[in-house]
Amino acid sequence: MEGAARVLPRAVSGLGLLSAGGFVAWCLWFRSLLSPTAVVVGFATVFLPALALVWAGFQLARGGISRDRYGRVVRWSFGGAIVFLAVNGFVMALFPWNGLAGNLAWAQFSLNAGGGAGFLVGYVEARAIQREVEATAAVARAAQLEEDRELLTYLSDLLRHEVLNSTQIIGGHATLLLEEADDSTRESLEAIDRESEKLTDVIDDIRAMLNATQPSAGRAVVALDDVLSDEIADVERRFDDVGVEASVPDGVRVEGNEGIGWIFANLLENAVEHNDGESPRVEVTVATTDETVTVRIADDGPGIPTPVRETLFDRRTDNHGLGLYLVRILATRYGGRVDLAETGPDGSVFAVTLSRAGDGRTAEASDRHRNGFRRRREPRTGVDDGDDLRRSGTDRDETERTRRDRPGAIDSAAGRS
Repeated sequence: MEGAARVLPRAVSGLGLLSAGGFVAWCLWFRSLLSPTAVVVGFATVFLPALALVWAGFQLARGGISRDRYGRVVRWSFGGAIVFLAVNGFVMALFPWNGLAGNLAWAQFSLNAGGGAGFLVGYVEARAIQREVEATAAVARAAQLEEDRELLTYLSDLLRHEVLNSTQIIGGHATLLLEEADDSTRESLEAIDRESEKLTDVIDDIRAMLNATQPSAGRAVVALDDVLSDEIADVERRFDDVGVEASVPDGVRVEGNEGIGWIFANLLENAVEHNDGESPRVEVTVATTDETVTVRIADDGPGIPTPVRETLFDRRTDNHGLGLYLVRILATRYGGRVDLAETGPDGSVFAVTLSRAGDGRTAEASDRHRNGFRRRREPRTGVDDGDDLRRSGTDRDETERTRRDRPGAIDSAAGRS
C-alpha cells in the first residue's frame, strides 16, 4: 500500500509527459501542414498544460497531503481527463475541425485541460479534508492537554496540602524528639529527620516541574530584579559567611512564572554548598538585549571536573533529586536555556538566558513569587497538624558543617547535578 501511494503522483506526471511527447510528435508529423501560428497556439494550449500536469505530480508528492489521499486526487485527475475528452470527442465527431491535425490537437487540449482541472479539484478537496482532520485532532489534543493539566494541578495540590504537610509534621516531631533523645534513639530520629528533608526537596522539585506545565507559564511576566533580590537575600540569610555581589538593573522583566525563582535559588545554593572555601563569594550580573536577558552566576569554588561537565544537566540516578536537570527543564520551558559558561580552578560561571518581556506587559505581583514554591531551608520551629509547620531543608548549622567537611573538590563538584 505504501509503495502504491508513492507511484500515484508519478502517474499524474506521466500523463503530462505523455501529452507533451504527443505534442512534439504532432508537430513533427504534421510539420508540412502547420503554420507558425498553429504551432504557437498548440504550444500554449497543449504543451504548457502538459508541463503543468508534470509539475502537479511533483507537487502532490511534496505538498504535505497524506499519502492515503493520493488516490482521491489521481482519480479526480484521470476522471476529469477522460470525461472532458469524451465530451469534446462527441463534439468533434459532429463538428470536425481542420482535419486530422486539428482534431488531434483538440483531443490533446481536452485531455490536458480535463486532467488539470480534475487534479485541481481533487487537490483542493484533499487539502480541505486534511485541514478538517488536523483541526479535529488539534481540538482533541487540546482537550486532552486540558485534562492533563487539571490532573497535574490536582497532583500539585495533593503534594502540597497532603504529602508535604504530612512530611513536615513527621520531620517536626523528629526535630522536637531529638532535643530530648538518648543515644539509643538519636540515630533513628536523625534518619527520620534527614529522610523527611530529602522527601520535602523531592516534592519541591516535582511541584516546580508541575507548575512549569501550566498554560500561562510561558506567557506570564515576572520582575527579575525582585526575584533575584529575594533569592540573594535568602542565601545571605542562610549562610552567614557568604558574600554575594549583585549588579541587577531595575525594571527588567522576563517571561515565566514563580518557577523562575526556583532556577536561581538552586544555582545560588549550588554555588555556596559546593564551595570548599571558608568564605564563599558569588557574583550575580545581568545583561540585556532587546529580546533576551542573561543572568550570570559566578562562584570562586573548585570548578567542575571535565568528566562531569558533559552530564551536568542530565537526570541523575544516584538520588531522587532533580537539581540542575530541573533547572534546565524549567529554563527551556520558559523559552530560555542554562549553560555552564566557564569553569576552572578559580570557579564556575552559570549563564541563564530568558526571554525578555515587552515594555507594555506588567509583571506579576511579588506576592505570587513569595507564595509559590521556593527552595527554602529553614529550621523547624514547631509541630502543627497543618500549614503552620514551616521547614524545607536542613538546619543552617548542619548545612554549614556538611559543606565544610566535604573531602575534596571533585566530589563536591560532581554533586552539583
